[in-house]
Amino acid sequence: MDGRILYNPLAVLGKGKGFAAAMIVVIVLAIVAWWGGVHLDGALDMHVIPKPPSGLLIFGESLIAWLSLGLFLFAGAKIFGGNSGLGAHLAAAGLGRFPYILAAIVFSRPVLGRTMLKAVSLRGEEIVVRPQDLLTPGLIIGGFAVLAFVIWAIVILYLGYREASRLRGGKAVASFVIGIILAEAISKLLLWLVI
Repeated sequence: MDGRILYNPLAVLGKGKGFAAAMIVVIVLAIVAWWGGVHLDGALDMHVIPKPPSGLLIFGESLIAWLSLGLFLFAGAKIFGGNSGLGAHLAAAGLGRFPYILAAIVFSRPVLGRTMLKAVSLRGEEIVVRPQDLLTPGLIIGGFAVLAFVIWAIVILYLGYREASRLRGGKAVASFVIGIILAEAISKLLLWLVI
């Protein structure tokens, strides 16, 4: 087995299999997020919400996040002189969402979600934080696990982006950073307009 599957799956799978795997990842992420009551708010953000979300909303959020990342990374690559197609960028963006499945499991209501909602809640427009509930060992360990999953996701996304765009050095870094910032902003705007 090629160890790169853990940090650069696009290099192992190639564009065709990578795109098929990306679609599976996006669908599985939507199912896990719906099951766990996790809101996929934007291209890189997720959080637990008090009221369980509808399956249609979560699937829409997952799709918008994936397409936003893929499209903006593709556009950034083209602007900076990259030479790969949209399918490769959608494959990279989708495969980069895999660690979010694990983060959504940790954030889910059955695992840590209820504890997080107890520690941080809304009362009208006011956010109520209970530090004694927030500083439990489970939440601290879960928080570090989620942070590790997000870092892993960004590594997979960046290496997949480099593979798809064929850019290196400063051009790869600059276009990647611009692409994910625009994807996050536009996906949040689209979700706000839809919801």
